[in-house]
Amino acid sequence: MNERAIRTDFSRGEQIGGLVWLVLGALCSLTLEVVYLTARVPWFDGTSVPFPITVLIAFWFNGVLTRTARLWSENPYIAGLPGFAWAGGFFAFLLGGAIGDGSLLANNILSLLLLTAGIAGSVWPFFKPE
Repeated sequence: MNERAIRTDFSRGEQIGGLVWLVLGALCSLTLEVVYLTARVPWFDGTSVPFPITVLIAFWFNGVLTRTARLWSENPYIAGLPGFAWAGGFFAFLLGGAIGDGSLLANNILSLLLLTAGIAGSVWPFFKPE
């Protein structure tokens, strides 16, 4: 009774719909991660401390999205679509500053950590044994 039951009798439309929702989830999470990347927590004497929790959230949530996408497709390129969308959105945010007036991504180590954590979280489920 402790066996995992993975449903495989879904239609092509369900597969596409599920992957579209996962891609949209990746883009929404990226937006929130970028907005709150420079969050600070109030500290003593009116000072504040950087609190980049979104770096950890990016790693964890991209892993969840990729593991879920692997349930929809055995093809690693298809299962990697949420990660590809997340990385593409990250670079769009990065280049948005070069094209427009301002950038949402700061030019600092936090942006690099967010990129590394997001990509690592997306790739980790492919190497982690089930």
